[in-house]
Amino acid sequence: MALTPDQKALIKDNLTNPEAISAAIFGLCWNESQIAERASIHIDKGEDLESAAKRHGLGWNPAWLTDAGYSAFDAGGTALDKTAHASGAVIWSPQVRTFRVDDGISDSAKGHPMRRRSAGEIAVMALWTRVAADIDANIDRPVDLKRNTRGTLFRDFLIYFLQISLPQGWSVRHEVPLTHIRGLHMRRDVSGRKSDILVIDDGGRLVAAISSKWSWRSDRGTEAAQMVPLMRYRPDIPYALATAEFPRAASVALESVEDRTYHLCPGWVGSWMAVNELPLHTSALERWPDLESLRQEGISRAKALSLDGLDTLVADLRNSGDIL
Repeated sequence: MALTPDQKALIKDNLTNPEAISAAIFGLCWNESQIAERASIHIDKGEDLESAAKRHGLGWNPAWLTDAGYSAFDAGGTALDKTAHASGAVIWSPQVRTFRVDDGISDSAKGHPMRRRSAGEIAVMALWTRVAADIDANIDRPVDLKRNTRGTLFRDFLIYFLQISLPQGWSVRHEVPLTHIRGLHMRRDVSGRKSDILVIDDGGRLVAAISSKWSWRSDRGTEAAQMVPLMRYRPDIPYALATAEFPRAASVALESVEDRTYHLCPGWVGSWMAVNELPLHTSALERWPDLESLRQEGISRAKALSLDGLDTLVADLRNSGDIL
């Protein structure tokens, strides 16, 4: 899937801003959720947003949305700067669109599972919206992007991002037959398998092999089939994983068989984990009174898991040029 000129420009124009790169790729690979209406909570006349959130026992904080640039209105169209002038569902502007990050909780779920899912989706959306607004970019989020298409698009974004981030003369190639790699080229058990992404420096040295997985749970058998010959015949080549996985992000960081793991948006994953783990009777408003406190919690969690971003992947690859 070839990237459009506008998509390439979005990456190139924000190359030195890791969160902007996260927002661009995340938004263009958007997985539309069906529960965004959960943000339209019922508010009583004379009630403010904070009081309504506490009454509903929400796992999220309406301040996250207002901090991200959303405006809230009551059912009569009056801005909710203080209290509602009319009872009814809260109206958000612009329209709330959340990203589905956890397929394990169905659209029809109720109780605490739905509280967790809706809170996590709204948290990630607020963090994404804040960055998208900061870079003033028109990121055209898709409505019905198929899973396989999303994975291919993520891989193509990753390849382009790496190619323009690495030194001149380096190349980033994908689907290279394993038999074209020195050390594997005459092995009878390599067969017709292909690599995912290979990074080659300006001296023709194979620097690393990278597996691109939007969702970590997909194609693990295929990936293992690629890794076995590489690890057997070329153990000198580091094997890395780049992913956008949310529910299994901690497992990826701690248990993945790859040498290193890198995430599209590590801080947002950390925030999602924190919100997702919030006990039933604990207030999100008290725990994270604003979006920045939630963002900092996410960064802290990602660091604790040693879950690095794509900017660290670039730095690690560049540093390999100094290794003899």
